[in-house]
Amino acid sequence: MNSSQEIIGVSHLEKKFDSLDVIHDISFSVYEGEVLGIIGPSGSGKSTLLRCIMQLTDVTAGSIRICGKNLVTDGVYADKELLREIGLNLGLVFQNFNLFPHFSVLQNITDAQIHVLDKTEEQAEQTAMTLLEKMGLTSKAHAYPCELSGGQQQRVSIARALAMKPKVLLFDEPTSALDPELTGEILSVIRSLAEEKMTMVVVTHEMAFARDLSDQIIFMDDGIIVEQGSPDDVIRHPRMERTKLFLSRFSGGR
Repeated sequence: MNSSQEIIGVSHLEKKFDSLDVIHDISFSVYEGEVLGIIGPSGSGKSTLLRCIMQLTDVTAGSIRICGKNLVTDGVYADKELLREIGLNLGLVFQNFNLFPHFSVLQNITDAQIHVLDKTEEQAEQTAMTLLEKMGLTSKAHAYPCELSGGQQQRVSIARALAMKPKVLLFDEPTSALDPELTGEILSVIRSLAEEKMTMVVVTHEMAFARDLSDQIIFMDDGIIVEQGSPDDVIRHPRMERTKLFLSRFSGGR
């Protein structure tokens, strides 16, 4: 039994689009300071799962707890005020950066701090510059997204998420839109956050990275959890034939 605080608790989660089961009977917990890696083929429901946790997609049934508060219980959502409060504990880093193109890097990081957290412009900029220094991007504060490489844009999006002081960061294939040579810089940032004991859920196709970074791994296929456990259990010594078949396609993944 983990003695740390449960940050995310998902119980018997279901998501249907019409008659299509996209997520079926998903249950897991993520505890403070842990990294959960979620792997699986395209279309297995990984991104939909993150969207359900982030309130970007309504669930069909099941329950989600965030930091001990019930986001949704047996398919019934909390009231709007509590949903907003719960949402502030979560930060999401998208595949395709989702930066505002008409905002500078600095504005992208300060806007939500000012309008959601009610920070002053000076406070928001101080936080933004501290995070940009951490990301190695202080010289890009007044640049616009179109002037940045993909790796730089993704580092800005991570800084933007961190600026909101979330309890947990969720990453949806954070390197899938990047050239291979830029992938390493993003994985390095995520690795440094793990070393700082940031609680994270990382959907990734980087098997070696998931193996080395995660405290626990979930392998999803066809909307269900096929196998879950430690990286040693799931990636090095998988029990299920479906997991073995999936991992056999990745050289160096085990």
